[in-house]
Amino acid sequence: MPIFIAPATVPGLSGPRPARSSGLSRRLLTVLLAAVLVLAAGPLAGPAAPARAATPSTFPDVPATHTFHAAVTWMIQQEITKGGSDGTFGVNEDISRAEASAFLFRLVDPDVTPPAVSPFKDVPAKQGWYAYTPIAWMATEGIINGYADETFRPYRSITRGEMAKILYGVADAGAAEPSGAPFKDVPEDSSYAQYIAWMKTEGISRGYADGNFRPGRPISRGEAAQLIWKVAGEMGHDTTVFPVSFAVSGSGWGHGVGMSQYGARAMAEAGNTSGQILNHYYRPAVVQNGPNRVNENIRVHLVTTPRIVVDGTREVRVRASGSSQAPATAGAVTFTADGDQVVATLPNGTQQRSGSMALEWTGTRFWKGTASTVTVPDANGASTDLVLRHGRVQVTANGDGGLNVVNELRMNDEYLYGVDEMPSLWPPAALEAQTVAGRSYALRNMGSLKPDCDCHVYDDVRSQKFTGWAKENEGPGSVYGARWKAAVDATSQRVLYYNGSVAEATYYSSSGGQTRGAEEQWGKTVPYLTSRPDPYSLQAAANNPNRSWTSSPTQAQMARAFGLPNVVTVAETAENQNSGYTDWITATASDGTTSRITGNQFRSRLGLKSAFIIAVTPR
Repeated sequence: MPIFIAPATVPGLSGPRPARSSGLSRRLLTVLLAAVLVLAAGPLAGPAAPARAATPSTFPDVPATHTFHAAVTWMIQQEITKGGSDGTFGVNEDISRAEASAFLFRLVDPDVTPPAVSPFKDVPAKQGWYAYTPIAWMATEGIINGYADETFRPYRSITRGEMAKILYGVADAGAAEPSGAPFKDVPEDSSYAQYIAWMKTEGISRGYADGNFRPGRPISRGEAAQLIWKVAGEMGHDTTVFPVSFAVSGSGWGHGVGMSQYGARAMAEAGNTSGQILNHYYRPAVVQNGPNRVNENIRVHLVTTPRIVVDGTREVRVRASGSSQAPATAGAVTFTADGDQVVATLPNGTQQRSGSMALEWTGTRFWKGTASTVTVPDANGASTDLVLRHGRVQVTANGDGGLNVVNELRMNDEYLYGVDEMPSLWPPAALEAQTVAGRSYALRNMGSLKPDCDCHVYDDVRSQKFTGWAKENEGPGSVYGARWKAAVDATSQRVLYYNGSVAEATYYSSSGGQTRGAEEQWGKTVPYLTSRPDPYSLQAAANNPNRSWTSSPTQAQMARAFGLPNVVTVAETAENQNSGYTDWITATASDGTTSRITGNQFRSRLGLKSAFIIAVTPR
């Protein structure tokens, strides 16, 4: 999908001409700088403007449909100006000599030290005034002499006729005297006739629709930007205008491999059973009763931290590794790391030390009594406090001055009760399909502990979202949580199998109408994770908020994503036409350099919801 910028057609000015070569000539730069002697007045670009300015996405007074949008955008992208301090460009304001000095100084970017004494009475010698260095530099270089009264008159304006003469010199045109009046209001003997005739002949300016040029009219910042941009092109400067931002449209959310959750919802609404849903997304894998391991303990990583305070609603006790003694206490327990030791500080100030600690609370399998909960701060992806009802908390030192905090609980009816991967109000068949997929995923990960976390799974989307008691206790009177628990209980021991092994039952939010094969996403072939039709994700019954989406990355974000100085065009490639997901996406910069990244890299670097990209268009 190529991206291009259409040339602007403007009253009084014409569209851009193609560049013939790269870089401005020394003659162009010298005459441009000399032109400042007659440049126009108007509001300054803002106090203490830096020599290199940030690039805004747009100006409210120069929208994408504006006559001078391309020229102004080029000025911004070349970091010649940043606009006004009020956030506008001031497109209709007259341009000032001080502004022009700053613009041209930034264009040339000379390495100079300004003099301590100002060459002009009305130009203060201070670094805080953004135009002092440019003006002083031009005076020192002999580019300008100022006026007889030793002033620079930084706010004086110029006319369109004066600008024509300046630009004629910039281009070093050497055009012949006109044989007639170029415009009705520019007679052949006018002092500006030769320059204005040249601009008309070269297509730099076409005047106004009434046949006039209006040479005595002050020139605005927008007009000046347009003319400087076009003359720069005549002289071989790269005048490419790349998009300020892009609109990336796509569909679905997630990696796209396996079961689409919104698809499962629509299938359930249509009367399909959980078995039919699972068969659609995972065949030839089949649902069977699982091994006894579904009743074994799973270790869920909650947080890694140098210090953590865990509080309970009732009594808690701390048991050191290998110890049978664990006195009960009320209040918060503080855990810290000391080398390879865990230090538990009880509410009364006493401490216990061990290579690992277990925190237990009443009403669990590990400590009979009145039901209670504990709260682990900054868990659930280190973003929220996590309330736990089941199991116990295991704390170990990781050897790097930190603690690994893990919830150890029974996989089937304690862990799965707290897995929050699907809204509990969805149809029972969808919930049941989710519990089978979640149970299978957990079992696949229970074979060994991950060394970095001393766990089987994480409590966030790196594995499965685990919110503990919040999921089980969801809704008034736990009514929503009861629906989820019922789905867990209804599927009991059911697990997905393929060729005698537990299947890798990956799932995600929704697709763009087709699931993605594991070979596309991860480079490995899995017989039950192949691309297959998923119209259900797009059906009204799915009520899918990500049926379609749009993201708006800036030019800077796109350039970073591709590692290019800028991005002018973007084209995508879907090598596997069955799934429709983007396999490769290629960007081209204004200098012709290209960069190709995968659809997954494009999604990750820009924070997109999926790699199911429909279009990338400029703004």
